[in-house]
Formats: sequence, structure tokens, C-alpha cells
Amino acid sequence: MSATRIRFPTMWANGAGGEACGIADFKLGKGPCGLTVSRLDYEVADGCLHILQQHADGPPKRFVYPLTTITGRIEADLP
Repeated sequence: MSATRIRFPTMWANGAGGEACGIADFKLGKGPCGLTVSRLDYEVADGCLHILQQHADGPPKRFVYPLTTITGRIEADLP
């Protein structure tokens, strides 16, 4: 399914053997990596949230979040 923004609270490994919590926020336009996100697609399958970013100025990127790491509701703004 396509979206203009996807936002959810999640946990991830912090690199020091522990976990960190924060908000994952994906949206159209210029991202923190410097690439321009032109399309966002998402699906829930196999116990994970899959997010696919298409970029106007670079290769696509896929992000996979196990549902067990999502600590609240998933908000998706639809086009």
C-alpha cells in the first residue's frame, strides 16, 4: 500500500549491547540521508512491517521492522 508518511515507535539495538527506543518516521521529500524520497510503500507480512522507499536520485531502499520491536501504533498518511 502506498503512503505519504509512515510513523511508529520502535526499539533497535544501540551498538553497545543494549536497546534504544525512538520514533521511526518515513516521509516523502528530502530525507536525513540527503536523498529525495519520491514514493513510500508498505506492507505487513511474515510478522514484519516492510517499508520500501523509492528515490528520485538514488536506488530504492527496503526497511524491515519485526512487529515485536514496534512499541505502539503505526500511523500511515495515505495519498
